[in-house]
Amino acid sequence: MNILYVLNSGEPGGMEVHVLDLVKGMKQRGNDVFVWCKSGAVSEWYKEAGAYVVNMDIKSDIDLGYIISLVKFIKQHKIQILHAHELKAVTNTLLAGFLSGVKVRVTHTHTPISEWKINALKQKINLFGYSIIVNLLSSVEICLTESRKNVKIKEGINSKKLCVIGNGIDLDKFGAQLSSNSNTKKELLKKVFNINEAFIFGFIARMTEEKGHKVLVEAFSKLFLRHNINGNILLVLAGGGKLERDVKEQIETLGLSNKVYVSGVFEEKDKYYYYSLLDAFIFPTLAEGFGIVLIEAMAVGLPIISSDLEVLQEVGDGTILFFEAGNSDDLAEKMYDLYIRRDKLQNLGISAKERVRELYSMDRFVNNYENLYINLLGKGGM
Repeated sequence: MNILYVLNSGEPGGMEVHVLDLVKGMKQRGNDVFVWCKSGAVSEWYKEAGAYVVNMDIKSDIDLGYIISLVKFIKQHKIQILHAHELKAVTNTLLAGFLSGVKVRVTHTHTPISEWKINALKQKINLFGYSIIVNLLSSVEICLTESRKNVKIKEGINSKKLCVIGNGIDLDKFGAQLSSNSNTKKELLKKVFNINEAFIFGFIARMTEEKGHKVLVEAFSKLFLRHNINGNILLVLAGGGKLERDVKEQIETLGLSNKVYVSGVFEEKDKYYYYSLLDAFIFPTLAEGFGIVLIEAMAVGLPIISSDLEVLQEVGDGTILFFEAGNSDDLAEKMYDLYIRRDKLQNLGISAKERVRELYSMDRFVNNYENLYINLLGKGGM
């Protein structure tokens, strides 16, 4: 199959990793894979994975120049499968796919638009436009979980268009990479904090409003204000982004500079280093389509405290702990409770690991998409 993935991004994030997994999986199955994306770190990922990459920006909601170029590319390379990710890429790709006669057009907005942290009027316009174009021109709209499917139905997308396929991770690779970073915690403690022992809470994500970094930092401050803590407790925030400066200012204002480490932007291969540092994982996100870092932390076997979004409860089920999303008071108490019970939470980590192996393996992920593409080709797309 000739498969083209389209996204309007060039920087690392959950959606970009999702596409990387698709590129790798489809290349390994003998398919020809193409990617249209912005220039940046992820563009290099896709090239290294064996994809033919074109760097193009979408300059407007409907970019005629982009659409014309995409139509020419589709015809030149005899693309059979179009798979677009997020609003602008979906809109422009569906139009190009229709004009070029591609029958299989798969679309995917990872976090439902109704949960985006944007202006209410803009959200309504986006919802209206997205539901119309997907219902008219998409073969299938992907949902990462059943709860996301229900949300998309409420957003106006025809239920017959929706297909649930969860994310996946390479468990064997994850375990091997973590083992190779086994001494990093001691090195970080000595180099950055000049101490020998500590319990480390952590979060790995791009710093944007919806990820909840400020809620986590506020909760971490309240942890010390409300409780007498025996021993050293630290917080590692791995990732950078547009809120990095604001988060650092918050850390300084709250007097936490000697207890919090902010990594800034890092390469995808370095995430294993950061997971190997942690004793517990906090996922304070305010909006999420699935949360691939959640299943990564589950695969590591870390105790996890996550915001109680419906989708995350579906993914984690009974293997992780939850707090009320956006509530720093509740999170502070859950962090304290985890810390004082830290030696009794091993079973949670084991159960989480088993859940990932059963439901979210990379083989399952790639098989599901390959079968979807083949079935759609056999039916002529729509």
